[in-house]
Amino acid sequence: MPLRPFWPWAPTRFYAAPGLVLHVSDEGDDSFSIWAGATHRSVLAPLADATVEWTQFDG
Repeated sequence: MPLRPFWPWAPTRFYAAPGLVLHVSDEGDDSFSIWAGATHRSVLAPLADATVEWTQFDG
């Protein structure tokens, strides 16, 4: 998606797939933040197996 930076102070990327949008930000300390929006929680199911330490996951 050709969008201007969402958070000018942190590199941010948006990724889109059918029924899913991800917002990924580099936090600058070897960590990152991911926010996901989906049309249905079943779209998030593949993310449950990702090697990520989720703070909260409702998929």
